[in-house]
Amino acid sequence: KRLAETGTGVAHCPISNMKLSSGVALVPKMLELGVPLGLAVDGSASNDGSNLLEEMRVAYLLHRLNSSSEAPSGYDILKMASRGSASILGRVLGRDDLGQIAVGMAADFFLVDMNRMELTGAQFDPKSMLCTVGLKGSVDYTVVNGEIVVKEGRLVRVDEERTVEKANLAEKEYM
Repeated sequence: KRLAETGTGVAHCPISNMKLSSGVALVPKMLELGVPLGLAVDGSASNDGSNLLEEMRVAYLLHRLNSSSEAPSGYDILKMASRGSASILGRVLGRDDLGQIAVGMAADFFLVDMNRMELTGAQFDPKSMLCTVGLKGSVDYTVVNGEIVVKEGRLVRVDEERTVEKANLAEKEYM
């Protein structure tokens, strides 16, 4: 209760916790107590992928394994990753501009075409799909501040092939 009153909370980083063998956060208990709870990826020293979509699915599966029927639902995890993370950043709903899709909120979002083979059937529970089924590839579109930055799964302003080539050459020279 005190955390909610001060505008602080907990950033849950399940992949980092697993990599560091630091235990399993008591997420079901924190949710029950009303602890402000977000989802995060931590840094590259303890999370090599830094992929929030992967973090969401891992959080869902980890807590299903660890807490069974008391585990948060896929939709609960989605809310932790969006509204929950906004709140622990001090961007409380109704007072600021992020955490949900609504008029006057920041226009940052991504789109996924549900007509992918691996998502067959997932359209029946879209609010849980990212956690229960997961997304193995790239999102189809990403919009940041109202501008498309990923189109058809590719970065709009970056020559991806050239960037990969340069990064691999730099790594080769370093070794």
